[in-house]
Amino acid sequence: MSSASSQQPAGSDPRQMLFQLAGAHRPVACLYVAAKLGIADLLADGPQPVTGLAVSSGANEDALYRILRALASLGVFRETAVRTFVNTPISEAMRNDAPNSLRDAVLFMSSPTHMRIFTELQHSALTGGTALKKALGMEAFEFFRQNPEENQTFNAAMTSISAQMTAPAIAAYDFGESGTLADIGGGHGALLTMILQKHAGLRGIVYDLPHVVEGAKPRIDSLGLASRCEIAGGDFFESAPAADSYVMKSVIHDWDDARAITILKNCAKAMRKPDGRVLLVELLITPGNDPDMAKWIDIEMLAMAGGRERTEAEFAELFSKAGLRLARVVRAASPFCVIEAVKA
Repeated sequence: MSSASSQQPAGSDPRQMLFQLAGAHRPVACLYVAAKLGIADLLADGPQPVTGLAVSSGANEDALYRILRALASLGVFRETAVRTFVNTPISEAMRNDAPNSLRDAVLFMSSPTHMRIFTELQHSALTGGTALKKALGMEAFEFFRQNPEENQTFNAAMTSISAQMTAPAIAAYDFGESGTLADIGGGHGALLTMILQKHAGLRGIVYDLPHVVEGAKPRIDSLGLASRCEIAGGDFFESAPAADSYVMKSVIHDWDDARAITILKNCAKAMRKPDGRVLLVELLITPGNDPDMAKWIDIEMLAMAGGRERTEAEFAELFSKAGLRLARVVRAASPFCVIEAVKA
């Protein structure tokens, strides 16, 4: 038996599998429609005929039925009687009021803009540049600056995803009860305030561009952390604030190796304690052929931002070039883990 055939699931048809992969844009587009029209919310109280769903959502009844029927074949919604649908556990996660709702993430990942970007992935394959720039004429940060509605969709999606994935990583790692921890690229302080709430003896600094980090003050004040947490404005490509240790969540994956090393070097240079730590809350790519969400997020980074996800060995190499050493990886009940580095 060849190695190719031995890797196929029992009973699978390779041609059918290929056909389904090539048509994956269809369920993605249907998901976007369902999320945008709020169908899961309309089904919150139980089964509804498509007639009512169409009226409530402003959709064409026949077209909506065909879209929901197709999604039901994948387990998203269920047709309980002729032209009548109900939520499933999958569609329940698209309700606005669901705990850990994924509606915002679905709206971003399946949006027309996002799909347009991925039509230019061949540009990334041929040049190494971003598909986003080829599709939209500018890089991601500039595009979102010029398009507030798209930026809001993106930020809502990132908040939705981060809220579910970050907490388990924070719970799994002991950040200590003394010293000062600087959150580099900390935005509005969501990560650092979560850490400070868990570790009452720790002090913190939220560090980001001046116009960004100002937004952290309301969160810090509302959580009663003003006496333990300060903000500092700056550019992490230029410097880092003096602190005992540093934490970054989904920062290093935004950048190529050269710029990632620059950020890490600035942290190592500013570190006050010889036994301080640089802590990355990131995904890790698992080598080999096994399914791995990080491998697909890596394609997202290739297409959208020019960054990348990395293996443990690749992180170790980055640290080495920045004067640091990979100490350990703390895994959690989440795709995120905490990657700990110390001075070499």
